[in-house]
Amino acid sequence: MRRGAILAIVVAVSVAAGACAPAAPAHEGDDEALTCEAGFSTPPGFHATESLEDPYADHVGIRLGFADDDGRELHYFAGIPGEFGEGLPPAGTVAAGIGVGAVLQGSETTWVLSWRTPGPCGVRAVLGSGFGKEEFLGTLERAGIVPAQ
Repeated sequence: MRRGAILAIVVAVSVAAGACAPAAPAHEGDDEALTCEAGFSTPPGFHATESLEDPYADHVGIRLGFADDDGRELHYFAGIPGEFGEGLPPAGTVAAGIGVGAVLQGSETTWVLSWRTPGPCGVRAVLGSGFGKEEFLGTLERAGIVPAQ
């Protein structure tokens, strides 16, 4: 049930984000649009399950998926606008990336951490399914997304 809820959130964000901006190169005549980068390493024990690019007028957003052998999933978004964690209860704030405040939302086994930095790739979020809160934050720490708590 929870896994279905997180996947529904991922699909809703992806569909909404895709409808927000048409695909186009970053600059007229420029075949090389700025492609967002993850800026972290694959969490230990996880393997990549998806890697998608979402083109916008001034950049190419990315969505990366990861899973482990226990069925836990992570979905990472960079440069893709959307309502991350909509409907999940607030669970506090933590530092993310370069010390920017990130909003933590979720309960039980579904968690979302979202934050904003400057630039076209600045909208960032990580969705997790199958984790307790501390387990989710610990996994993000080992990946380099949040600093040591």
